[in-house]
Amino acid sequence: MFQDLDKTLEELLIQKVPDYNSNIDIKNIDIKFELPNQDWESKLQKAATINLFLYDIRENLELRSNERFLTRNGVTGTETLAPVRMDLSYMITVWTKEIADEHRLLGSILKTLLCYPTLPTEVLQGEMKQSLPLRAWVTQPEKTPNTWDFWSSLDGRLKAGLSYMVTVPVQPFAPVEVPLVTEKVIKLKYEREFS
Repeated sequence: MFQDLDKTLEELLIQKVPDYNSNIDIKNIDIKFELPNQDWESKLQKAATINLFLYDIRENLELRSNERFLTRNGVTGTETLAPVRMDLSYMITVWTKEIADEHRLLGSILKTLLCYPTLPTEVLQGEMKQSLPLRAWVTQPEKTPNTWDFWSSLDGRLKAGLSYMVTVPVQPFAPVEVPLVTEKVIKLKYEREFS
């Protein structure tokens, strides 16, 4: 599941970020999903690297639902519980040799993400291709980690980045086959009046 969201986000960047498609040579940009510490940074080889580090996973309690959905199949049906909605939060950073290139690419990524509060269907990969739309939020203040706390846990240096959260439906329960009522019996009570 997580790898499908990673592939979806990679496809979103490749297809929709303008600089990624035209002004920057695609061979000189890498997209990674790893912990961006100093050891990781020292191994970067491309002219530019976009890193999407998954740092938080939690249930979206506002979207919790106990609904059940029934699909009829003749005399039986399939009952499915509503999926659990999970918020997956990424820290998106850009790594280049020149800070101007970093800021330009980070700005292009920000503009692109703001254009898609729902991820477009043409970028969805694997399990992400499902009936519920994938909603996304960029740098929401109440849901963004404190920058210093985040980076102090990673070698104590600050770096500009975007907090990006995607709400993903997760179906932990298999559908259950249930019998259906297929006929009704109607009983009428007749009362006779005597005069």
